[in-house]
Amino acid sequence: MPLSTHLTDPPPWKVLIVDDDPACHERLRAALSPMTYLGRPLEVLCAGGMADARTLLDHAHTDIAVAVITPVKQVPGAARALAEHVRYRLHNQGMRLLLHTHLSPAAPKLSALQACDFNGYLDRGARDAAPVWAGVLVALRAHHEVTSLLRAIEELRHRSITDPLTGLNNPSTLRQTLTRALSGGQRRHEPLTVLFLDVDHFKLINDEQGHLRGDEILRAVGSVLRSNSRMEDTCYRYGGDEFLVILPNCTAAQVEANYLPRLLAAFQEVGISVSHGAADAGPRCYPSADELIRCADERMYQRKRAQRRAPEGILRPTAA
Repeated sequence: MPLSTHLTDPPPWKVLIVDDDPACHERLRAALSPMTYLGRPLEVLCAGGMADARTLLDHAHTDIAVAVITPVKQVPGAARALAEHVRYRLHNQGMRLLLHTHLSPAAPKLSALQACDFNGYLDRGARDAAPVWAGVLVALRAHHEVTSLLRAIEELRHRSITDPLTGLNNPSTLRQTLTRALSGGQRRHEPLTVLFLDVDHFKLINDEQGHLRGDEILRAVGSVLRSNSRMEDTCYRYGGDEFLVILPNCTAAQVEANYLPRLLAAFQEVGISVSHGAADAGPRCYPSADELIRCADERMYQRKRAQRRAPEGILRPTAA
């Protein structure tokens, strides 16, 4: 007997109805529930008012494709406030917002409402299901196109700031991110540390074991950094075999005492030796991003020169 197909069925398009009239809920549910778009059914959610809608949206707004909102006469501006909540607090630009109203399309009040982040309207006086479905179908098509475009933009943005080999950030946003972190630390009177890392004898590894092995090591460094850093830390492949970590609200002494031992132990487990240097800022003095990077880089090279060891004691060809 074949496995149930429900495991691969596409999720339904969710349509939210915001209206204080239960009869309206039932009428729109009856008009929309039998419909499909791109092979996906519709699921109709109902909210009895703006407060109920806001609560539901706060928990499930990324799953809702279309919201059909009826303005409340007793609460002027409530529909506009709900639209602004979706666009500016929840930052959801893909959801299509439809006004459900008796107003004529030419009415000045409707034009003003549509200008406030709404994408269209449905005639609340229509009793036939056809115009209701037609309006929602247009909104679903727009939602599909907008969300596809937003996903493509986000993927391009992610690729533009990510190192493809290690999965860490590339240097394109480093100075901007570090400058912002320094400004935030200065406002909050918090320290910040930059940690510079360099893989020991990496050129020799490439020369003797090949570039594929070198790539394996760089990927392992990225994995170790991701696994051993806090969510608030930002890890970069700075270039070649050099890496940099921004650690907010952390002094260089705390890095040396807490973060580095854990990090170096993890590197040792995968047969990697690194040189490191840390430089911190705050709470008294906050240098520029370039100055802090330069200081950490110089301290790393000082340590590398002082603790230079023979390659035979470092390389582990059989390590993963």
